[in-house]
Amino acid sequence: MKITKEAIDAIEQAAKDVIRWPDNRKWNSADKDERFRGLFGAPSVVIAEIWERIIPMVEEKTYRKHLLWGLIFLKVYSIEEVHCALVGHPTKKDFRQKSWHIVEMIAGLKESIILLDNRFINSPTRQGRLIASLLTLDCTDCMINEPYPFHSMWSSVKFRGPGVKYEVAIAIYSNNICWGNGPFPASSNESRIFHERLGTELPVDEPVEVDSGPGGDDRLMKPGAGEGFQQRKAKSVYRGRQETIFSRLKQFKVLDSHFRHTDSDKEVMLYKHQSCFDAVLVVTQMKLMFGGDKLFNGGDKPGVYYMPRQP
Repeated sequence: MKITKEAIDAIEQAAKDVIRWPDNRKWNSADKDERFRGLFGAPSVVIAEIWERIIPMVEEKTYRKHLLWGLIFLKVYSIEEVHCALVGHPTKKDFRQKSWHIVEMIAGLKESIILLDNRFINSPTRQGRLIASLLTLDCTDCMINEPYPFHSMWSSVKFRGPGVKYEVAIAIYSNNICWGNGPFPASSNESRIFHERLGTELPVDEPVEVDSGPGGDDRLMKPGAGEGFQQRKAKSVYRGRQETIFSRLKQFKVLDSHFRHTDSDKEVMLYKHQSCFDAVLVVTQMKLMFGGDKLFNGGDKPGVYYMPRQP
């Protein structure tokens, strides 16, 4: 889909109206792109792309300004009075309904944006039975308010508090997020998460780069696997790109602060958090696709090959 200048201009005009840009200040300044990223988490071209993709799904009387409301909700994630003040003082009920609708619509793009097959882009060809890793895999924890009643399964060792865990896989040879899975209680075993989900989607002989945590599967290649210093150094570079993605996801405060939308029904809370996480995942991937964002190049390092064990 090629986004027209008219579509981008329409988003920028909606942004001017939403943030009540003063007439006595120049709109087209050098920091306009930075302004969009700071307020909405993405440049105008990406926001225009998102709008064109969700138009067929949005409910009646949903406009571009409401897309910006939803992005501000994800980026700022403060109390409702702050959200409403930022977007021109709609009622809290109106902001809540529209922003959550937009979050769900963006999250609904995940199946068409986050594609496991993207791991093959720019990847090396197979050499006999020597097969290169195409993905790095890791889990990240997000903070939540303490569910009631207390249960230790929510406790995260990463920040010593209640949280949920997500599994994310990144392509080594291209700028693509290829997999997102969760949420799970923060104490969930990473090896089991892989075995029950991503492990069932990958060939039995395709290795995956991981840190020293998960194990129990011959495909999980830890930092020490590999022949010689150069290969182990290359693996470290690959895993560094993974941490970059986690950092970019948590530029959205909804994933970097205690998730206050808890509910007596834990399934409702998990659904809401998953909607926010998936929406942020989609926005981050679309910035890599359309917004000029890039990861440092991991694919030009020496190929790291393994001989999987024979069954």
